[in-house]
Amino acid sequence: MGGILSLPVLGVAVIYGITGIPNFAIGVIGVFGGFVTWYFLSYSMGLAIAIGVGVCFIIGWIVQRVLLTPISEMGGDATLFFIITIAVGFVFEGMLRAIFPRPNISLELPRIGTISFAGYSVEGFKIIALLFAIGTLIIIRLMEEHTEVGKSWQATSQNLKLAKLIGIKTTQVFSIASGIGCALACIGAIFWGSLYNLQLSSGWDLGFLGFIVAVVGGIGNIWGGLISALIMGMVMSFSGYLLGGEWQSVILYCIVILVLIIAPKGILGSERSL
Repeated sequence: MGGILSLPVLGVAVIYGITGIPNFAIGVIGVFGGFVTWYFLSYSMGLAIAIGVGVCFIIGWIVQRVLLTPISEMGGDATLFFIITIAVGFVFEGMLRAIFPRPNISLELPRIGTISFAGYSVEGFKIIALLFAIGTLIIIRLMEEHTEVGKSWQATSQNLKLAKLIGIKTTQVFSIASGIGCALACIGAIFWGSLYNLQLSSGWDLGFLGFIVAVVGGIGNIWGGLISALIMGMVMSFSGYLLGGEWQSVILYCIVILVLIIAPKGILGSERSL
């Protein structure tokens, strides 16, 4: 569960950590990509996933390039970005209702059985989600340390004005970061839709849960986001198992409040404020 939650969280962390702009439509865009993937599954699983993820990357790139970056350059604040990205989310939810006839879908991806350890059984697909999230985080970190693109990400996130002065195309950096973040949200939606179901409203659930988990870990901090996702995944799983599904949200958000009272910048802290 933590692995599944960590994918939209990593998307939030990549976008906000690099651009400093909160995109609250990320979950809805990811679920839109999940529906696109479902539509093409009858042709080829690999092709369907590639198209869904690619569509989300393009959407994230366009939204950032055409809408969010220009508003940021004109001095837009967090409240304005909240309103605009929520509106963008409703646009894509409306498109889902108009384009896809089914309000509830399940992505039938191949199963690999269950893995047993110390008397507990875990579905192998969830282990794949966790390993994918960890692998994605490691790849992002390696890119930041060993590639020009990754170094431009770091420079842009640390000092935007200086990055522009030394010739970094910050607008392009922002657009790529937004595309990657939305693509990660799509992959999270695909995993979620394979294990459970995707509904028209699932994007808001995944998106806001991703933001909450990201804030607990330290908004923009991808290591903190992964740790937070693992903790919250265990909280949801064990509270649901021990107390019943209706108590999951109660326990989860009580822990969120407690953590943020103790550590307002999250578990590992954040250099940005939301």
